[in-house]
Amino acid sequence: MRTETRTYDIYNLHELTREAQAKAHSHWAEHFDYSWADENEKTLQAFEQIFNIKVDRWSYDDYSYWYRFTSHYSEEEDNLKGVRLLKYLVNNYWNDLYIPKTIWGHNYKTKRKSRIFVTNDCVLTGYYMDYEILQPIYDFLKAPDNTTLYELMNKCLNGFFKACRDDMEYQLSEEAFAESCEANNYEFLSNGTLFN
Repeated sequence: MRTETRTYDIYNLHELTREAQAKAHSHWAEHFDYSWADENEKTLQAFEQIFNIKVDRWSYDDYSYWYRFTSHYSEEEDNLKGVRLLKYLVNNYWNDLYIPKTIWGHNYKTKRKSRIFVTNDCVLTGYYMDYEILQPIYDFLKAPDNTTLYELMNKCLNGFFKACRDDMEYQLSEEAFAESCEANNYEFLSNGTLFN
């Protein structure tokens, strides 16, 4: 029987050379799994359930996105714009776009829903992408213009998929990798290989 002892020099990410950091990031990016995809899809599905549209095909990654949707509104509804569209949205979707604000009692032990004040904080699923997909509608409600309902739905989907792409791009960035290494106490060999 023979016993061998090996000695390794272990480094944190910021102690590595630039080349070793790039190798470590590249290896990490190859095995990267975007963990927010399910939440993003739930937001999209909730949006489809509320509004009379169906996103047939869609895809996004860290550098691009594309989608195709079908409107199931009538032609007259698709072409609503200005104040008429504003009234249509308020009459048909107000309770989906705004929820009663929570009022907390003394010492935060009791709570109740307000009958007067509303909020638009993550009203679809509780995830921040809710606000991203609904942002064009909130902007339109503040300042109605000649945007049609069909164009407004397109703006919502475009903003949503752009936000998904941007989030994925950030998650794959060197900055996010460095934060992950620090949070998880990853250590590396001098050539950038992850040390277990």
